[in-house]
Amino acid sequence: MTGGRVYRRSSKRAQQANRELSPKGIDKGVGVARALEYLGCSRNARTFGFGDSGNDLGMLVAVETAVAMGNAMPEVKAVADYVTDDVAHDGTVTAMQHFGLI
Repeated sequence: MTGGRVYRRSSKRAQQANRELSPKGIDKGVGVARALEYLGCSRNARTFGFGDSGNDLGMLVAVETAVAMGNAMPEVKAVADYVTDDVAHDGTVTAMQHFGLI
C-alpha cells in the first residue's frame, strides 16, 4: 500500500519480464469506458479491442468486438468474438482486413 492507495499487479505472461501496476479497480476496460464517455459514444459504438493476455480482459469486454491474437491465453480466446493470427504473423492487420477496417 502506497499513500493510501491499493495497487494490483498484473503480469502478461510468466516468461516475460512485463509487469503492470494500476490502482485497484482500474484496468483497460475502465479506460475504454471513460474514453467512450468522453467522446460521447455508447458502449455499442463500433469499437474493437485486440488482446492476448489476462490484463486485456477488461478491455475486451468493454468493446463491441473483441479480437484475440493467435498467441493469446485461452481465457482471452474464450471471450473473443474473433481469433486472428498471432502477433508475429500480422494478426492485427489480418483482423482489420477481416472487419473491413483497412
